[in-house]
Amino acid sequence: MWATILIILAILILALSIIKIWLDLKRGKPKGFIIKEGIFLLLVAVVLLVIDVRFLGKPGVREKKEEVPKLEERAGLESDPVKRLLVQLQDYIGGLGKTDKPQLKLLFKKGMEYRMKEDYSNALETFRLGLDLKLKDSEKIALYILMGNSSAFLKDYENADYFYYEAVSLSEEIKNDTALVVSLTNLALLNQIAEDLDKALENYLKLLEVFKRTGNKRAEQNTYANIGLIYQMKGDLDSASVYQQKSVGVVEDIGDLIAKASQLNNLALIHRSKGNLDSALLLHQEALIIFRQIRDSRDEASVLGNIGLIFQDKGNLEEALEYHQRALAIDSAIGYVFGEAGDLTNMGAVYEEMEDYSKALEFYQKGFSLFDKIGATRESDFVKNNIQRVEEKMKE
Repeated sequence: MWATILIILAILILALSIIKIWLDLKRGKPKGFIIKEGIFLLLVAVVLLVIDVRFLGKPGVREKKEEVPKLEERAGLESDPVKRLLVQLQDYIGGLGKTDKPQLKLLFKKGMEYRMKEDYSNALETFRLGLDLKLKDSEKIALYILMGNSSAFLKDYENADYFYYEAVSLSEEIKNDTALVVSLTNLALLNQIAEDLDKALENYLKLLEVFKRTGNKRAEQNTYANIGLIYQMKGDLDSASVYQQKSVGVVEDIGDLIAKASQLNNLALIHRSKGNLDSALLLHQEALIIFRQIRDSRDEASVLGNIGLIFQDKGNLEEALEYHQRALAIDSAIGYVFGEAGDLTNMGAVYEEMEDYSKALEFYQKGFSLFDKIGATRESDFVKNNIQRVEEKMKE
């Protein structure tokens, strides 16, 4: 569009230049003046053409409009801890797809089709039929895990727990580490869903021993982080800090920048919970450098928001507001609605501390609107309470 406009302007200027020079000659103006005027107008036209060719006409300069992913769905998932944990459940096939038993192969295929349709009741019953056949131990383990997963999605956590324990027991008996890892992982996730933190911790510690024995450093690092998270949820911040620090140490050994940044961020959150604001700030800043280095905008925005919260804790409200604004700019640019809603809510909290209640109300309402739009019920209820509190303050 701009290229076309510039070409038209250049043509008009050239045409007008010729007409102007012809009129000036007819009026008998000095030739020196006419030549200078003509050169000036010609230069203007040339500059416009150069801009058109050099910048606007250059291939690849125009931004390609791409379809923006529906991040609202992902944001909604992150706002629901149960869904977030359920999608982490792992399957173990154990040769079911290549079994030489035609009936078992048929049941497996049919059960997985039900799973794909999210018909977990029929999936569970179909997998259960497979247990009536004469099976290898690895096939039994696979069916137990698939049944456990189906039960978990049906929110029948008691049955899911039973099936996973059966899989763990049989995996330990035949020394199948692959199946054991999947069974323990799913069991620990189920414990978290059921908010049985002691059992979750017990199963993550068992997993840690398996990974140490098999030399799986990356999985060991993730398990240290999960153990740290469970301790944090239990309120044991000292133990949480120890395990998060171990996670960072393993990450440095294997050179995983993304994991290192994530664990530094997690460790910073623990330090903030303990009131060690300066230590938390340094860890967040270190994580921020890595996220920028690997161009992870979403996590960069998250860390900026966390830094804003630290400055808010310190009472430095102007600086807190600045970091939340920077986080909002990034989340808005990448279309991450859940992040935008959180940033707006944090800004509302800063304005509330500043006792600028009209601004606080404005930002809380914007945050609530976005949380409500993506179905983040827990967060929208939280912000609604903030709105009610500020409205009460405005009446005083």
